[in-house]
Amino acid sequence: MSVMREIFSGTAWAVAARWIIRAIGLVSIVVLARLLSPADFGIVAMAIFVVGLIEVLGDAGLALQIIRHPDPRHGELNTVFTLELLIGLGLSAAMILVAPFGAAFFHEPRLTWVIRALALRPLLTGLQNPAIALFRKHMTFNKDFEFLVLNKVVSFFIVLALAFTLRDYWALVIGTLAASLISTLQSYRMHPFRPRLQLSAVREIWGFSFWILVQNLFGFLDVHADRLVIGRINSTVLMGYYTVAGDTAFAPVREVVMPITRVLFPGVVRMRGDRTALAASFDRVLSSVAIAALSISAGVALIANDASTVFFGPGWTGLGPLLGILAISEALSALSQPLYTTLNALGRPRVVAGLNVVRLILLLATAVPAAVYAGVQAVAMARLAVGAVTFVLMLLLQGRLLRLGPLRLWHSLGRPLLATLAMAGVVLLVQDAAPGTPALRLALSVAAGAVAYPVALLLLWQASSHPPGIEADLLSVATAYFRRRGWGAQPTLRPLERRGPG
Repeated sequence: MSVMREIFSGTAWAVAARWIIRAIGLVSIVVLARLLSPADFGIVAMAIFVVGLIEVLGDAGLALQIIRHPDPRHGELNTVFTLELLIGLGLSAAMILVAPFGAAFFHEPRLTWVIRALALRPLLTGLQNPAIALFRKHMTFNKDFEFLVLNKVVSFFIVLALAFTLRDYWALVIGTLAASLISTLQSYRMHPFRPRLQLSAVREIWGFSFWILVQNLFGFLDVHADRLVIGRINSTVLMGYYTVAGDTAFAPVREVVMPITRVLFPGVVRMRGDRTALAASFDRVLSSVAIAALSISAGVALIANDASTVFFGPGWTGLGPLLGILAISEALSALSQPLYTTLNALGRPRVVAGLNVVRLILLLATAVPAAVYAGVQAVAMARLAVGAVTFVLMLLLQGRLLRLGPLRLWHSLGRPLLATLAMAGVVLLVQDAAPGTPALRLALSVAAGAVAYPVALLLLWQASSHPPGIEADLLSVATAYFRRRGWGAQPTLRPLERRGPG
């Protein structure tokens, strides 16, 4: 099987896993939003920020080094396990010590014990079996699918039971810890390798992982900087609003883009010696990300007001505008992910770290005055503006790195962009003509967008003389599927058998 076919097959498994996980997550958010208050979400969001900020100090991408290694053996796997365990112990201790300071920073005394409870998470994660990274290295994404989905299903029912029982933020805290425990137990069930303490390959592994740690740190700060600003300058309730809006807006895009980049990394590792094949692969991946990110983000923005009314209830009035702005900003961020993944796979994580630093500086420089003088919607607009600037930087960098000129980039991005604009026009017309009931208008908008976008994309592809790309790949897969099912197949004509007289 060629690398591109493996990427395509792996992406199908990874997208399926992420969408099942996200579907469960969205159902969980909708149910929990009716059982818990915005303040409950705000408290957990503040605690997760403190915990996540400390965790990211130990997120060195050690599993990526296993994937990049030509032939990882017991020494490499044991070293990764030992480093992860030591990092987990250090992070847990740091969280216990920092908890009171986090509570004082947010002016929320309840955070102290919430953070200390969540300190168990890095320890549980550090005990995970490192051999599960071999599923990605060997591109056996059906195993990866089983690992991810089963973890989410079990943790979903645990969180739901806790929410009905406790009816406060501790349901979210205990559910988070349960998910980490289940993930660790699953890693040993699914792979026979049993790690032991060893540091024989520490120098080789840490040389790459240090820069992954740096970029993850600044990437985390970028994701949470606007929430931190709101939590510090505004209030718990407003941070709860912004957090739910961000999670809801970001989730649909990330659950498509993250699986694609998850599969892209081992694919680029295999093709790193062939720049022509790498450029062609990157071109198709960027087109795939554009098709998904632009359509989904625009769709979320178009239905944001009605969706917030229908799914979140009257306690979340005003969520719609935030959803729309943050959804568009996430599309711009998603289009940068293929380049980041390619740079890491090619052994250039320092460049990604630099881009994350620039993005964080720009976001803080705009979000702080926006929060002080204009409110949460202005903070969301600041994130959108920063996303637009960094997207332009990304286009310039990928053109230079992979020698992709403006015309080739337009071939990757032009059709998805035009199809998205066509879909937006159709949905807006439907909304103007639809009845005033939010639920009915929402249903009609979703149906119109689901039909308009693929039709527009297919017509644009045909008008472009059927160029190679994701559209051709999807059409080929669909045609092969229908042929295997015997749909549309032509009957086989057999010659008449010679018969005897009479």
